[in-house]
Order: sequence, then C-alpha cells, then structure tokens
Amino acid sequence: MDASWQDFVVTFDDQGLANLSSSASQAIQSLSRPRGPRSNITPQQLHDLIWSIDVCPEEGIALSLVLDELGSTVWSNGVAPSDPACVAHLHPPTLIPSVVTELAIAASNQSMDSWDQAPAATEVELHLMNWLARLAGLPAGASGIMTSGGTASNVLALTLARSWIGSTIGVDVLKTGLPENARSWRIVCSDQAHFSVQRAAAQLGLGRDAVVTVATLESGLMSVDALDTTLDQLARDGQRVIAIVATAGTTDLGVIDPLAEIGERAHSIGAWFHVDAAVAGAFLLSDRLKSRLSGIERADSITIDFHKLWWQPFNASALVIRDADQFDLLRVKSNYLDRGDEIEGMINLVGRSLDTSRRFDAAKVVATLRTLGRHSLAQMLEVVVELTQYAGRAIAAEPALRLVAPPASVMCVFEIPGLGADTVRDIQQRLLASGEMVLGRTEIRGQAALKFTFMNPLTTRADVDCLVAMVVREITA
Repeated sequence: MDASWQDFVVTFDDQGLANLSSSASQAIQSLSRPRGPRSNITPQQLHDLIWSIDVCPEEGIALSLVLDELGSTVWSNGVAPSDPACVAHLHPPTLIPSVVTELAIAASNQSMDSWDQAPAATEVELHLMNWLARLAGLPAGASGIMTSGGTASNVLALTLARSWIGSTIGVDVLKTGLPENARSWRIVCSDQAHFSVQRAAAQLGLGRDAVVTVATLESGLMSVDALDTTLDQLARDGQRVIAIVATAGTTDLGVIDPLAEIGERAHSIGAWFHVDAAVAGAFLLSDRLKSRLSGIERADSITIDFHKLWWQPFNASALVIRDADQFDLLRVKSNYLDRGDEIEGMINLVGRSLDTSRRFDAAKVVATLRTLGRHSLAQMLEVVVELTQYAGRAIAAEPALRLVAPPASVMCVFEIPGLGADTVRDIQQRLLASGEMVLGRTEIRGQAALKFTFMNPLTTRADVDCLVAMVVREITA
C-alpha cells in the first residue's frame, strides 16, 4: 500500500478532495467493458474467479490495483443495464446526475434517522416527499419517507394500515399486540399483485392466509365485479377488510388496476386504500400517460420506486401517505435519538421509518429532477412505452411467437406455442449463458412465458427486431 491509512479518511479540505477526485476517476475507468448485457463466463468460472480474491490481506495493496481488479473481475462480468439486450427485469440504466451525486452522498454520509445527523438532508427529503404528494394529487398534509425499495414501501404501508385499523377500535397494536379479533382481518389485492403483500401480512402477524386475492381479467387488470363479489363474501363470513391494495404496473404484464373504482370500494367499507405504483408511478410525470393513474389521488398510501422508471441507482423508493400525522402510529421515542423534546421545526425521520440509519437517497433524485426537468423525463418515459408497443406488434407479427396480452407499460410478455416449460427455460438460459441477452422468464396462468422489459430510452426499434430474431433463432435451434 503506497499511502498510509490517514490518506483514506475522507476530509473536505483541498488535499482530501484531491485524493477523492483522483480515486473517483480511477473507479470510473474501471467500468470500461465490452459490449453485451453480460459476459459468457460460466457460474463455476465466476465463482472461482471471485473467490480467488484475498478479501482482507494482512497488508493492503494500492487502491489503483484494487479498482483495476474490480473492473476485470466484477464489473466486466456483471450485468450491463444500459445494453439493449438487457431486458429481463425492471433494472434501469442510471443517469449521470444521480450517479455523481451518489459519490457526494457517500462522502458526506448523512444519516437520515435524526435531524442532528442530517439537518439539511432532512429538509431535502421532506421537500421531495411534499412535491411527490402534490404530483399524485394528494391533499395538503400529505408527505412521505424514502425506503430501500417497493417491498419495503409496501410493508410500511400495510404496517400503517394495521396500526390505523387498531386505533379505530382503541388498540395500540405496536404496544399491546394484535387484538383477538385480528384473526378476522383481511387484506385484499389482485392475483397479480406483488408478493410483498403476502410478505407484509406474514411479518405483521396476520399470516399470508389473511391476504385474499381477486381474480383478474385476461388483460391482467383486477376485475371490479370479482372485487365486489369478494368483499360481499368476506362481509357475510364476518371478516373485516383492513386494506385493499391496487397495483399500478403489475410485475409481469405491467397493467394498471382501475384505481378509482377500487378506491371507492375501499373507502365505502372503511378500509385503507394502498396503491402499489412502484412501476407506473412515473407516469405522473407525463401529460400523455398520467390519466392512466386516474384515481390514485384517492389513495391513503402510494408506493413509488425511483429506481425503476425514474432511472435512479438502487436503492431509491418512496412511500407517500395521505395524512402525514398517521406516521405517529409508528413512532417509538428513544432517549438517545428521537426524544420528543426537540426544538420546533426539527423532525426526526426515524419516526416515519421502519429503518433507523438510512442513506440520503433523496439527494440523487432531486439532482436528477432538477437537471433533466419534468419534460425530459416524461419524454424518456414515453419513448420506452412506445418502444414496448412496437415490440408487441413485432411479436404479434412473428408466427413462432404469441403475445400474451397487449403491452400496458414497459413489459412485453409472449409465449412460444407448442413448446413446454422446460424448452422455454432452455431458450432463456442459453441466451443468458452465451452473454447475448438477459431475457425475462415467467408464468402466466400456468403457461411458461418469456418477457422483454424495456427500461433503456436509447434502445431502438432495430434493437427490438434483433431481440425478436434472437429468440426465434433459439426456437429453431
């Protein structure tokens, strides 16, 4: 190691910033890699390569060598979300304003649990949450909190719903636990809702069986008629619906449930209305697309993932709630952190979160929003939505493929008529192993299917044609 350990402590004087700048430049150079969504290295070769690294040698080695090693072993053998053939998941390429802000976030190391650790950062996060609430059409008094992802946001939302329903019968669930009648509490969602709804029910002590799923239409939308039937049956059985979850952008088909109708049913029975808009929440940015989210303004809580169609680095999600005072249902005061005797205007965000220490992820989101502006972000969004429509037409025109449903957002799901699940898996795995394509694979109504997910606004129609041709080539092979 050429330098002493003192040289690696981040300081904000001229020398410290010069050291940081030089090292950051080396790290950027280490990202250079061949074109392609991933290398064709085998899982065993990758294991052997990574495990040959001495994670913690007795004496350190030069940072430049460490960064070069990361480039040749890790980054070059990882996945490249910016490649047009990386189309398996909601895994976006990132934007430069957010990436460079990540460095400042790490260097400044603000901890978002208490105001005295992150005074300006707290205000930035609150300001962003206020803007997001207004964008969604929520009333004054709405606010939110950054979380690590859509699952964390959904779990937090249903935690609030459980505490709120307890408060309506005079029970502090977080203090005394679930009341006896909680055995009859139910959470309703569609059969295409994210699995985090079941995970939340399990973690909240209600059990996964407390989640009642509603049938969907062929398009993947929650059926309002089926919802009405389900709610009537639950009422006759003496079960209480504490929350209804609508999905705005399902994981496979990307469809948006009829939010206004679902919200009306939730409010009519006194249930919490949560909208999981982790995927399609970005549609609020676009004048052309935001009408698809009509009814979202009725929500009691909304999940929005910035690390999907807002093109932010992981992690960056948000939960926005209609009434910020409801966060008090979560608050647990502590002698060292959130005492309750702070000066007026000091807000300790730990009272809103299921986490304690948290990164200042709001900074990278704000840096992106201010740099690109709403119109540019909306254009990017409209490009990938239109590209997905084109892919749907290309698949529908290919005799070897069958489109499962018209694309509703950025996912395009298709089947291969005549081929079983094992063969479909082999096609997907061969393309992955060769490094040619990271292709999605799922199951729709018991039928094996493949999936394109378009997250890169630089992808072209020619790229789409190439992807379709590659799949067809593997079918004939």
